[in-house]
Amino acid sequence: MPRAIRGMSNSSRATIRPLITATAGVLIECDPSIKSIIVNIDSDNHDFIIEDLDEERVVVKENMVALLKSKLEDRLKENLPPVDESGSE
Repeated sequence: MPRAIRGMSNSSRATIRPLITATAGVLIECDPSIKSIIVNIDSDNHDFIIEDLDEERVVVKENMVALLKSKLEDRLKENLPPVDESGSE
């Protein structure tokens, strides 16, 4: 049972509970250029990144990985030239 805070009367006792929350995360290791895009995607609403570790690693929310992957693929399609699949040079 939690203790009352010293100096409070019995009628005004406060219950002390730890405020601990955990978020499941996924470590993503990638090139700095890809990580830069991930950080840019996250900068709109801060929905994806839990912790920015270094130039090549970032921890993202586990439940947001699929959406982040989709947004990253869309961004890469916008920025990369189309691939010539005809086999000719």
